[in-house]
Amino acid sequence: MAGPRIDAFRRRALLAGLALSAGAANAQWGGAIGYGTDNVYRGVSLSSGQPAWLADLHYRGDGWTAGFGASQERPPFQSSGAQLTLYADRYWSLDDDWSAKVGVVHYESPWNVWRNELRYNDVTAAIGWRGRWRLSIALSPDMPGIFSYLGAQKGFAGSAELSYRQPIRGRLSANAGLGVAHLHVAGLSYRYGSAGLSYGVGDVYIYTSLLWSSPDALRYNTGARDQTRWVTSVVWSF
Repeated sequence: MAGPRIDAFRRRALLAGLALSAGAANAQWGGAIGYGTDNVYRGVSLSSGQPAWLADLHYRGDGWTAGFGASQERPPFQSSGAQLTLYADRYWSLDDDWSAKVGVVHYESPWNVWRNELRYNDVTAAIGWRGRWRLSIALSPDMPGIFSYLGAQKGFAGSAELSYRQPIRGRLSANAGLGVAHLHVAGLSYRYGSAGLSYGVGDVYIYTSLLWSSPDALRYNTGARDQTRWVTSVVWSF
């Protein structure tokens, strides 16, 4: 969903209905199903630039959310599979304008031939202002080096993203974001960004954005070779 997110297909906080808004008073189940023209993760494609689906199911209540997610991946020279995630978030309303969250995410790619190397974890934190500005940070102690042709090595990785949403009219919004990522085990750093529009109809949102990444992002072993591309996604939340 290339909209208020830099990751065109990946902002779990949006799918989980958090949007850095900690006002949910009642425990409830929710989720989302979507389809997009690419599966982009921190500026790089996990589906070799091809269309991909996603699904999310979560339970939210009293400042906590826990859930399970899945998104299609198409590794180079392999059959299509899926990346699975388990996550938990704790979020707060700091005042009428500011909200924040911290969380953990566990990743698995059971159909990938590198499945053992692609098992890793993230610790995340984010702060947002009035649903407009959002700053997020993710740190991983065991990011796999396979993303940059380093085989089974693992090491520290981190990323930071700043995104902005500007309502235009009704449920039409303009969205933009910038991010930077560093994979220490590979000595690799790169930048990425997005700019586009989102529109909501009932429980369905449509996102379209122009995505950009710096040349070093192409060193990732994910099959994508374009520094810029348009990505459009449709997501139904329930």
